[in-house]
Amino acid sequence: MIGFFKLRERFLKAIKNDTLSHAHILAGPDGIGKSLLAETVAREILGFGNRDSVDIVRVRPEKSIITVNQVREVVLEASLKPYEGYKKVIIFYEADKIGQEAQNALLKTIEEPMPGVFFFLLAENEMFMAETIRSRCHLHKLLPMDDGEMDAFLTEYIPSFNEKEKKRFEEESLKLSLSGKKGKVEPQRSLTLTAEEKKKVISCARGIPGKAEEIVLAGLRDEGLSQSFLLLRKLSDRKKMRTPSYHEVLAALEIFTEMDLIQVFDDFIYAVNAILKKKSLDEEVFLLDSLKGEVESLSTDLTFRTLEKYLEVFYELRKYIGLGVNINKETVLSSLLLRLAEV
Repeated sequence: MIGFFKLRERFLKAIKNDTLSHAHILAGPDGIGKSLLAETVAREILGFGNRDSVDIVRVRPEKSIITVNQVREVVLEASLKPYEGYKKVIIFYEADKIGQEAQNALLKTIEEPMPGVFFFLLAENEMFMAETIRSRCHLHKLLPMDDGEMDAFLTEYIPSFNEKEKKRFEEESLKLSLSGKKGKVEPQRSLTLTAEEKKKVISCARGIPGKAEEIVLAGLRDEGLSQSFLLLRKLSDRKKMRTPSYHEVLAALEIFTEMDLIQVFDDFIYAVNAILKKKSLDEEVFLLDSLKGEVESLSTDLTFRTLEKYLEVFYELRKYIGLGVNINKETVLSSLLLRLAEV
């Protein structure tokens, strides 16, 4: 595993000294490596090496939420003795999607668990969890990796991906052959990445391994940022034409509705800051060819005042995707696009 060396060392030391606390929150952006870290530590706690175990209990949202019924099953599971050893680890994926009733049902168990039971709650934003839960857990915020760690991650990821693809292709081909049925196996995909291409990926990945994977698999393209720059281009063209029409700007609604709302906000803010950096310092943020040209062009077309106004709109509307706010996604996006068009 790449990254979070000091945190992993602390976990390993606590496990070795039998001083590991029973509940932890791992918080960080999607793709940062929360799952891999939790799985790695869980295996160390159980002492079974790298193999999986039935004593690792994994809880994921049913559709959009972790329900109270799921939590009640966990509470029951936490009261039972481990099956293979003396310890049990319960991992909540997307723990910021545990419903309020479910959090209440979990509180007593997470406060006073059976001996040998450990909880890991993985969340993009721990503030979406109740204070009563957070106060009973150790919080670990996972920060983006530096360029050296990202380089090491990509160096490891490429051959690992190719090996998995080779194994998949061979297994599926054998299975199809033994079945006697006609059909086709999805061709084996092989990735390569030059040193220069690796730098380009790192420049857009923002220190997030999962983001780097997406860019590599998309053929060195960051779809989220590309959509943000496309919107900025439409906004710029609308200002140039001095037309009252909102059609071109609002056309982005259909695309953004399919994307994660927080990601839309983060990508746009990141794109605007890249343009501001180019205008003020003449520094390139992105090395991907598809984005460099847009930064160059938009840094000429858009003024400092306009870019700052765009950021004000995003930061003002960000409160509607915050803690405890229940509002329709399309409503937020429609308001956002209209406000941007009026700048």
